[in-house]
Amino acid sequence: MGFSLEKFETLVYSRDLEGGMRELFALLDGLEKNYGFLGPQFEARPLRYVLEQETNEHVLTRLAAAVTCLLSDRHLQIAPQYQQAILGMHRWLSLIFAASPFHNADHIIRSYNVRKEQTDSFELELANEDLLKFCLLYMPDAEIPLNLNAIWEVSPQLAASLGLVLISPRFLGSPTAHLKREQILPWLAEKISQINDIEELPMGVLHDLYMHCSYADRKDKHDIKRSINVLINRKLQQLGMLDREAIPALPVREGDEKPVMLIVLEWFGSSHSIYRTHSLTMESARRHFRVVGMAYEACVDETSRQVFDEFIPLRQESIFEQLKQIQQTASQLNASVCYMPSVGMFPITMWLACLRVAPLQVMGLGHPATTHAKAIDFVIVEEDYVGSKQCFSEELLILPKDGMPYRPSIASQDVNYFFSRRKNPEIVRIAVCCSTMKINPQFLQTCVAIAQKAKVKVHFYFLVGQSQGLLHPYVERVVKMYLGESATVYPNQAYPDYMNVVQSCDMFINPFPFGNTNGIIDTVSAGLVGVCKTGPEVHEHIDQGLFERMGFPDWMIARNIEDYIEGALRLIENHQERVALSENLAGPSAIEVIFKGRPEIFGDLLFEKLLNKIPSTFKQDLVISKMEPSSEDPFLNSPTQAESVFQKLIDNKTS
Repeated sequence: MGFSLEKFETLVYSRDLEGGMRELFALLDGLEKNYGFLGPQFEARPLRYVLEQETNEHVLTRLAAAVTCLLSDRHLQIAPQYQQAILGMHRWLSLIFAASPFHNADHIIRSYNVRKEQTDSFELELANEDLLKFCLLYMPDAEIPLNLNAIWEVSPQLAASLGLVLISPRFLGSPTAHLKREQILPWLAEKISQINDIEELPMGVLHDLYMHCSYADRKDKHDIKRSINVLINRKLQQLGMLDREAIPALPVREGDEKPVMLIVLEWFGSSHSIYRTHSLTMESARRHFRVVGMAYEACVDETSRQVFDEFIPLRQESIFEQLKQIQQTASQLNASVCYMPSVGMFPITMWLACLRVAPLQVMGLGHPATTHAKAIDFVIVEEDYVGSKQCFSEELLILPKDGMPYRPSIASQDVNYFFSRRKNPEIVRIAVCCSTMKINPQFLQTCVAIAQKAKVKVHFYFLVGQSQGLLHPYVERVVKMYLGESATVYPNQAYPDYMNVVQSCDMFINPFPFGNTNGIIDTVSAGLVGVCKTGPEVHEHIDQGLFERMGFPDWMIARNIEDYIEGALRLIENHQERVALSENLAGPSAIEVIFKGRPEIFGDLLFEKLLNKIPSTFKQDLVISKMEPSSEDPFLNSPTQAESVFQKLIDNKTS
């Protein structure tokens, strides 16, 4: 059944609280399922003869006003059993107000002030029975002061849940929302592990906090993962899900000639960035391992399935049943290695990082951040991406800079490259390619400084991935709050359309502190050069590694914001130099270095680490398959390569 705005308004304005809440739940659930879009089932009768933007503002204003009427009713009470369900929808309720002229729901919260004579004050006093509604209505852009410790004294569960939902959304780019994340992260890292059971929290968004903390500015931003892991480990013990401490031996099953590498994936369709960055190394590992993939069926396609010797879909059950399925599969296969190319985008990998299902467990940096998890032995990282080793809790398994070559995007085949390279533009067009998570006040303030200091007029073209549905007007408002008419903010687009905009620009600047990987590939492919800011975290240092691989000059790689601004101004103001750099360093041929390399080293290193775990008494039972070279095998450069690699490893371990 669809959602009708007129029906919702009729219910709430006639004070049908139960019917109104039922419709509100349906609306929020629809936003969840449609990734922030109101969806085709949303119906509203907008004003006639108005522009599309005015129609959207009209509908959003009516919607936020109706929600205001419903949630400000003093007779409305939310039963405790619905607490986690409704808090799990908190981000979508926040988005309704953030996308509307209201911006937040502070006006509703003030109506609950016990001291009616202080309704204009920022300091409010609420009755305990209104705390749940306060938590539901308190949003990342709220300006009313927040005292989480006071809420904790009344209900630790409610306080921790509010802290969690406030800093888990994908977009916290406004100054108010970003500051809340910076302040709440250390508080939540201290408090959340004191919750008795992880199921007392909104579990549906816990992995969003786990992942999105990486986009904060704080140096201790990943400490929250330690506390989340405490809750996960406690729950796993309660469920009797114990680590598997088997000894790897080869062959592992009768008829198998190789040990099994079990790969648990998140997004892995052939158009996704994780397929572009990690699939070649997975394929090459099949020289040493029988590679078995596990993922949700909707997250792979026919092309990406071909990476594996075998693919097993994850069942659509509870997270605990899925963990049991992975554990049982690993046991049945006698898996020697469990590999996760990315951790944090889905709940399953966050949990699996705390549960040992194989003797050797490793992770990739599809989401480039540490886990602080006990069941991860190694993190795979290229030598020029590392930054500071102190940013990792895991031991690093370092590949050479050509040890993880990427695949070109399938979508790039539909791009018509035209390279504008304008020699003397009146307004320099600057491409900013980023996802919603990477937009933050410090970066936007840097853009303002660039615009103010430049001797040439500039215009920023923000090409924002995942800026869609109700989220886009919110993102656009925040960017324009800083840059006004000096910025155009594009919603999420089809790849050819996105690349057409990129190619119309003269240069690019990378976001920070969380930089780009595929964004760099896209902009440089389009014939642009730009600047980045490096740092100790791997998600900062990747930019430096890619720039250096492509031969970009050192002044384009900033160590601080001042150097970043100076580098951007140099490109903006010196047209002749910018065009020359673009002609010499950018274009599709410039990024070929990223697609060439030795993906087989990944499997070689893991096989060596596996041999290190095999007791000497088992060495004589080791069976090694000597692969016959084939002209169709992209991983063999000579007839003796496979045999020599295996022999070298055996000699080192069995001599």
